Amino acid sequence: MMNNNDIKKFFKRQEIKCSPCPLTDALINGGYKQKSGGYIETAKKEGIENPTQYWHLIECWSKNSESNEIFNKRIQCGELLFWMAEVSKAVEVEELEKLKDNILSSYRDNRREGNRKIQEVCFDKIVDIVTKYSRENH
Repeated sequence: MMNNNDIKKFFKRQEIKCSPCPLTDALINGGYKQKSGGYIETAKKEGIENPTQYWHLIECWSKNSESNEIFNKRIQCGELLFWMAEVSKAVEVEELEKLKDNILSSYRDNRREGNRKIQEVCFDKIVDIVTKYSRENH
């Protein structure tokens, strides 16, 4: 299990915050992104026009969650999980490239199924790398 403390410890590091994410950018620029509600609504309320996935995770989810809150599979935002997988290097670049292409060609207009696909490929690998880091750097 991965909780908010694990998320902050791993993703607030400077090398993650500033890490390029060309595959995530391509996924989002290709039209696969949340249109409204959730973090998009929060960003609008805070005057942020183009929220990054770092902002989504740290400033939106993490800041508004208890420190021990579990980050589990209820988190379904595909572009967030994809970004987490890319910047953490939890999923190989080649596998992410194939996933991105598959999502954009088959699921651009079916976020529920696209998010499920991304979660299937990425979620457990993200948990593994983040919790391992957290254990080693407590």
